[in-house]
Amino acid sequence: MRVRYVNISITEDLAKKIDEYVKKTKQGYRSRAEFISEAIRLRLGIIKSKKKS
Repeated sequence: MRVRYVNISITEDLAKKIDEYVKKTKQGYRSRAEFISEAIRLRLGIIKSKKKS
């Protein structure tokens, strides 16, 4: 199955903060996109579990 991608817009300031975090920490992120994808997955998990309560 072919994975399709979409683009999103974030402020330049936020992008710079993410890039700094990815570069400085040893959390295993290889890119800004990888960090953002994980952040979104985590947030959606939080939202999903709150709705069950």
